[in-house]
Amino acid sequence: MRASLARAVGERGVQARVVSTQRRGSMRPPTAHILVAAPAGRVEDVRGPARVARRLEVYRTPHGPVVRLALSIYPEGREPLSAATLLNVAQVSGDAALAGLTRQSKLHVHFYRAEGGELAYAFSKELSNAPRQREEAREILRTAREAFRQTPQERRSFRRAVAAAAPRFELPVPLPEEQG
Repeated sequence: MRASLARAVGERGVQARVVSTQRRGSMRPPTAHILVAAPAGRVEDVRGPARVARRLEVYRTPHGPVVRLALSIYPEGREPLSAATLLNVAQVSGDAALAGLTRQSKLHVHFYRAEGGELAYAFSKELSNAPRQREEAREILRTAREAFRQTPQERRSFRRAVAAAAPRFELPVPLPEEQG
């Protein structure tokens, strides 16, 4: 995954992924973590105090649902660093990561510098995942699962669903006080 993420940064710029982790043999549910990879200078720009805006979205398409987690980090006096990732509830990894967002009170965002086709860990930020945000994630998970069940199997295609939803994707995520 590291090599493909570093390659994606080189080709398309800032990237994000959501992964779910669990200790071996643990009975606890998986925990979702956000990985953000960007060119080295961009990562260093968001080190330290910054405001973070994030949005969890679900898009219904004729080919199935697309869940998108978008975030923008606003460092003082600098351009925001924005990234988004897509979750596929038809895959165990996507469903588990989204389910993690419904339970966690804290969300960890891990930043990686991409240089010369390699990724290097830079730092992490811990965000609050307030009860309102967890409830929103539960509703999106329910909506996405239901939309998946209602999509006829012969029409299901995550790739086509993403293509249908992509024109509605927007970045940066505005800060709450800037939203209308």
